[in-house]
Amino acid sequence: MSLLGIAWRNIRQRTFTSGLTALSMALGVALVVATLVTGGIVKQAFESGAGLGYNMIVGAKGSPLQLVLNSVYFISKPIENISWATYSKFLPASERPDNADGIWAASTQTAVPICMGDYYRGHRVIGTNATYFDRLSRGNGQRFEFSAGANFQDKDLYSAVIGSQVAHTLNLRVNDKIAPTHGADDGKVHDPFQIVGILARTDTPIDRGVFVNMEGFYLQDGHAKPIDSTDGTQEPQVTEDTFAGEGLLPFNQREVTAILLETAALPGLPAELTAMGLRNAINEGRDAQAALPIAEIRVLLDLFVTPLELLLLLVTTLVVIVSAIGILVSMVGSSLERSRDVAIMRALGARRSVVLATVLIEAILLAVGGGTIGWLLGHGTVGLIGPWIATNAGVAAGFFSYTTTEILLVPFLIVLAILAALLPAVAAYRTDVSRWLG
Repeated sequence: MSLLGIAWRNIRQRTFTSGLTALSMALGVALVVATLVTGGIVKQAFESGAGLGYNMIVGAKGSPLQLVLNSVYFISKPIENISWATYSKFLPASERPDNADGIWAASTQTAVPICMGDYYRGHRVIGTNATYFDRLSRGNGQRFEFSAGANFQDKDLYSAVIGSQVAHTLNLRVNDKIAPTHGADDGKVHDPFQIVGILARTDTPIDRGVFVNMEGFYLQDGHAKPIDSTDGTQEPQVTEDTFAGEGLLPFNQREVTAILLETAALPGLPAELTAMGLRNAINEGRDAQAALPIAEIRVLLDLFVTPLELLLLLVTTLVVIVSAIGILVSMVGSSLERSRDVAIMRALGARRSVVLATVLIEAILLAVGGGTIGWLLGHGTVGLIGPWIATNAGVAAGFFSYTTTEILLVPFLIVLAILAALLPAVAAYRTDVSRWLG
């Protein structure tokens, strides 16, 4: 019989003990795999917001991290709104009623306004214009694609585009109508918007967004900024310089939550230097603040995500080590039970090295078996919680999600099992034949 066959026979003779040992190892591995994969998914969720076609966000004074979380990931609450006049500073003459470039237009490649505050069945509603999907990118320079329909037009006041996750979760299709609620899911119901496009999956927070035409958003009850009148009351006032068009909200009653900026490179200067100069100019003023999404995301990862991931990984590593100790205890007990069998093997001519190898192979089989089961359990767990992760993080997660760190897991387990089996292996190696057969 081969060494592998002898080791497998020894495991089968102690099915219950061997099974418990393999199970403890499997649970430890499952915890490690699930931690590594979910940690990678969390990082992907945050890093996915770093390449959406803009390199700066402008919003109200306050926490830059909160501004990024709200504008990029659609979590947290908006700080405050900023005026339309502030947004107009980034627009070229062709997009301004006075036909003059804004003071920051030369430093701006693309400026996309977003308005927030409404919800639709648990999903954030974002008021914006067609530029969002026409000129920004879904990441790495790739243009937005639509799985159904197309982008809305600015003239279609009550049109909407929804993310793939929203469409899947709520079973929505093109031409369906949705009625957002003001401030919360149980808030006042607004006028309905018609879905004209469903975005292809991006694996970014965009998948969780409901994007409506900003012009229609402004016309909803409670969205217009009150204007102080001369008699002390707050009434909407329309003047020639604030006229936005027939049936549209005047400019002086408009506010935006944030502006997504793609900065331009000034002649002779790199784009990064232009961005830094524009950021400093905005932050020195009193109307708004500018935040760099990539920098804020890195701070978030360094302060919260990475330490938490390391802590969980430390805990799961300790679980695996405890499982290895279980292998040690099991093998020690096994070696004591099999001392007579080992003595018989030696008496029949088996060399000490054969006995040593048999014990080590038995430990490796337990480690590989338990590790394989644990790997399947770990990925199965991720597959089960995948829909929840996709809904809340906007990142696809399933059984086949993986991290490259997993490649080191099986070799680590084998080394750990060999180390745990060395003591009983040496004990079997040094078994006194005369004592057990005398």
